[in-house]
Amino acid sequence: MEINKSLIIPVKEEGIEVLEILANFLEHLKNDTELLVVIDSIEDKTHEIIKNSALDIKIVINNLGPGVSNAINSAISECKGKHICIAMGDGSDDPRQVEDLLILIQRGLSVAVASRYSRGGQFVGNKNLKYILSKYSGFFLNLLFRVGTKDPTNMFKAYDKNFLQEVKIESDVGFTLGLEMIVKAKLYKRMVGEIPTIWIDRAFGTSKFNFQSFLPKYLYWVGRLMLRKR
Repeated sequence: MEINKSLIIPVKEEGIEVLEILANFLEHLKNDTELLVVIDSIEDKTHEIIKNSALDIKIVINNLGPGVSNAINSAISECKGKHICIAMGDGSDDPRQVEDLLILIQRGLSVAVASRYSRGGQFVGNKNLKYILSKYSGFFLNLLFRVGTKDPTNMFKAYDKNFLQEVKIESDVGFTLGLEMIVKAKLYKRMVGEIPTIWIDRAFGTSKFNFQSFLPKYLYWVGRLMLRKR
């Protein structure tokens, strides 16, 4: 069957538990959807773990430089699908919703968001600084600018590949990439939609979230939106 959809999962320094997470994603993908895992370096132990498994996964080595955004750009250039979903490899995202997000792109959206804060969604985990920032920064952004989602910072989204290639990914901090695409969809007058999701904080490993990196980038993209600067 021809591949026309792609799921991209960036991973970094994950343990053996990542195999179960990836297997869950594979179980819920349709035959016309490929799974690409992108890693910064073959020196990352995650590369060997996945390579030695029996999972039907394409491994992409990021050759554009370190960081989630460069990793995703590397994978986009390698993927076959014209509709792309991006999920994290830490077990937080619901594998059953990948195809639901991709269907929304097939129906004409440029960005489809798995929203933790829309009706029916839920954030399960410690209500820490990351939670407060993601919830209330998204709430006020949608309230003021009607960006089409209450959860613009969640990375679990699907995109039209042509949209990504047209607007380009500029973010060098992974946690602002999702926000950047929401801002650009608004600036380019593209359609954004959301479905509720239950997001579960990772049960193993360490979060890569960094407040000092996130805040100035968030303010930058809000500024771009205010100034209507594409």
